[in-house]
Amino acid sequence: MGILGRISTIIKSNLNGAIDSMQDPGKEIDQMLRDMEDAARQARTEVGQSMAEEKRLARRVADLEGEIADWQKRAETAVRAGEDDLAKEALKRKGEKEAERAESQKAAQEQSVYAGQLATALKTLEGRLKDVKLRQGTLRAKARATRQGSPLSGKTSAFDDFDRMAGRIEAVEAEASLDGETGGRTPESAAAERRLNELADKSSMDDALAELKRKLSGG
Repeated sequence: MGILGRISTIIKSNLNGAIDSMQDPGKEIDQMLRDMEDAARQARTEVGQSMAEEKRLARRVADLEGEIADWQKRAETAVRAGEDDLAKEALKRKGEKEAERAESQKAAQEQSVYAGQLATALKTLEGRLKDVKLRQGTLRAKARATRQGSPLSGKTSAFDDFDRMAGRIEAVEAEASLDGETGGRTPESAAAERRLNELADKSSMDDALAELKRKLSGG
């Protein structure tokens, strides 16, 4: 289970139900706090890592911009020298760099979104953790009273708002899992798609070369 899922589980947990079933309130509430603190530490680490990865990808995008411009210049040089094959190769490499740039931009955006979602979940978890810490004594007394059948076992409605946040986290996880799904394809259809892509690439390079020549000739 990823950290978002773990936080979702903690936030969604029914504190009243957990307390009602506690056999050793002191130890079990302490363990609950340790679990929450551990999840919070892991979330802080992942937020930092996601932000660092986003910055790395942004630098990669900038580097690719330079490489794309360089391959464009090479293609133009080849056209001026009458080397159409070299020009096509340069344009092909430029296209590959453009595709890599698009992937890096997409990955950077995904890292940004994930870091934001995790930061929001972390803030919610930290709020609950703080509340539980402040109410440790009351919660222990409630657990003991519940075991003894005392009317002191009332509701801890202060945690009800966390369910809404948990629902949003689950929706994010469901959407992320859908992004990873791929449709089933037969080997024949996959081979046909590869061939069509190859033909499209060749046509694209021819069109790109023609456009470059038109541009350089001032047409």
